[in-house]
Amino acid sequence: MKKNKKIILFTILSLLFSTNVYASCTEEEINDFKKIEDEYKITYEFNKETKDYTVIFIRKEPDRFDYYIDSTGIKCDDINENKAQCFNFKPQKYDIYIIGQTEECDDILKTITLNLPYNSLSEDPICEGIEEFVLCQPTYSKEIDYDTFVSRVNTYKKSKVTQSSSNNNNSNKENELITYIKENLLTIITISIFIILVIITIILTARSIKKSRRLE
Repeated sequence: MKKNKKIILFTILSLLFSTNVYASCTEEEINDFKKIEDEYKITYEFNKETKDYTVIFIRKEPDRFDYYIDSTGIKCDDINENKAQCFNFKPQKYDIYIIGQTEECDDILKTITLNLPYNSLSEDPICEGIEEFVLCQPTYSKEIDYDTFVSRVNTYKKSKVTQSSSNNNNSNKENELITYIKENLLTIITISIFIILVIITIILTARSIKKSRRLE
């Protein structure tokens, strides 16, 4: 009975005073990561239909150091050994961690804050037809009040109309010139030949006069 009590007491004490053991990266491993740190890059692309982001994670040595995303609902696929593609990133701020992947090293070596914006003003009807304008882009990330937004959109629309009108005028002038040349092509060729013959005659006459003067 006393023996059983000792076993139970030992078990309770073990549970109470047990601690998780984490493997810390050595100085050498940390320095190894620093050498390839710049090759760990993140790019992203906005999906207009689903209003979320696809994020590409580029990595150098995923067996030793890889990304960790503290978020749910995200699906990732490996494109190749050094590149992974993840879907369903909702517009918000994320902390992405690069951590050690070995039993000897599982520290957080770097934290990257990824801010994925969504510009709700891009859905405003005033943006219809000028979706290319920066303030009408869904990924525009700067804060702007609505009055300023409307003012800048209207200014852009006016400049676009002016530019379009100018382009149309230039195009019309070019078309008129081409039409004139086509309709008067024979006359233009005849005049051009006449001018060339006159120039040749002048040159030959000048040479003849110079030659005559030399003989005198």
